[in-house]
Amino acid sequence: MVLSDFHGALDLRLFQVLNQDGGPLLDTVMRALSTRIFGIGFGVLLAAILLARLGRGAARPLLALALAILVSDLVGAQLVRPLFARMRPCYALPPGTFRLVAAAANGPSLPSLHASNMFALGWVVSWARPRLAPLALAVAVAVSLSRVYLGVHWPSDIAAGALWGTFAAAVGWAFAGRFEALQVTRRRTG
Repeated sequence: MVLSDFHGALDLRLFQVLNQDGGPLLDTVMRALSTRIFGIGFGVLLAAILLARLGRGAARPLLALALAILVSDLVGAQLVRPLFARMRPCYALPPGTFRLVAAAANGPSLPSLHASNMFALGWVVSWARPRLAPLALAVAVAVSLSRVYLGVHWPSDIAAGALWGTFAAAVGWAFAGRFEALQVTRRRTG
């Protein structure tokens, strides 16, 4: 796949602001936020909290969560990213003009699937248990910002990821609600 560099002046300026050296401690925190293990671990933690708090009522949120992540990650990677084929800043910008704090594959960057997946998780959890909204969405924002800080995404990749993740959450929530309604109907008529 041939990747293209298409970023505007505002994207570049925001990238430069967020890609500043914050010191070794912030580098470590941002790297940790971007790890796959952090995303999976945080998702499992929130799912466990939903299960503990909602009991049998957790079926819809847990199904919605699985569907949202599936749409966000799989459809995002296989359909949306190839559609835009946008180059990451660490490959688009001249060496020495940015900080690269973590390695990144030379693949499409739009949308950021880290941002997408975390916002999908955040919204489903927020709709299921509104008290968890501040935590879930704050972590989604932190993970998203970490991607720009590390030098591997443009700010607009993050914005697009947040929108894609919100869409994926809505799809997951709607389908899980429909499935739940069908189950209720079957119990009543069965």
